[in-house]
Amino acid sequence: MYSVYSVVTKKKSEQFIPWLNETAQEIGAFSAACIRLDNPVLKQRIAENNALNEFWLKSGKHGEMDYLERMYPEKSDPSKTFPFAKSVIVLTFTNQWGDPEAVHPFPMPGNDALLGYISAYAREQDYHSTGQAMLAVLKDTLGDQIQAEAAVDTKAVYERLFATVGGLGVVGANDLLRVPGRTNVRVFIGCLFVDQELPEVIHTPKMPFACDDCQACIKKCPTGAIQFGEPIDARICISYLTIEKRSVLNLKEAEMMEDWLFGCDWCTVVCPPKDKIDTRIPVGDWRMEKNPHAHHRY
Repeated sequence: MYSVYSVVTKKKSEQFIPWLNETAQEIGAFSAACIRLDNPVLKQRIAENNALNEFWLKSGKHGEMDYLERMYPEKSDPSKTFPFAKSVIVLTFTNQWGDPEAVHPFPMPGNDALLGYISAYAREQDYHSTGQAMLAVLKDTLGDQIQAEAAVDTKAVYERLFATVGGLGVVGANDLLRVPGRTNVRVFIGCLFVDQELPEVIHTPKMPFACDDCQACIKKCPTGAIQFGEPIDARICISYLTIEKRSVLNLKEAEMMEDWLFGCDWCTVVCPPKDKIDTRIPVGDWRMEKNPHAHHRY
């Protein structure tokens, strides 16, 4: 492996680029990029995203996710949220999301059990833990004298924006990151903010097709939460209703949820190439089996 001292302190891109790619692969990441926080394209994209985010919040389409309003000032200006940082390393990793061989801790339901479903992303270890562990190793590899702070969907960070500026993929109509060569297995994103002016590693994603030419996620969404050219209306998104909404569901919302208990996979499983098998996690309740005498078990 390349010397961390020579790679980081001398800031030579011819050393840093292969070092980053090699290290990302060793820690289990799918891809990696590095962006300077003074990058003019990044600043422009943040400004554009702020305008869109403000409009979305004012429209109320974020529903009861009040934390998004509270976190907006921090998200809108990374230089104030991470004042020490001069660069950000962005990783994508799968955590086996969408992999039919991924395991989960839930017991298999009986043949007669009433079924509900949990999103496939809940398989394997919690993705927050997976990403934090990867970034911790990356931080240790950079050395003790370097200040760094990790974020994996736990802090006020525009993760998808950083990933797209780094050329790791494109954001689809369902607001999720699509990456080259990984269209049927989704990815998560982790960011490591570093107090060094690191060489930039920015890719050009070669996607097999454009989202505008597909729109499968829009067609598959059963509630109409995803509309072409419009921000997602979280208030009628099944994932929002089953995870984020805190108040009592009304009848219409309960009907929208179908048989989902946690999350929803409809807008992801149709992203070509299509998953060959259903990767949702079935959960059953023995107390509510499709048995006319099931009530005797109480």
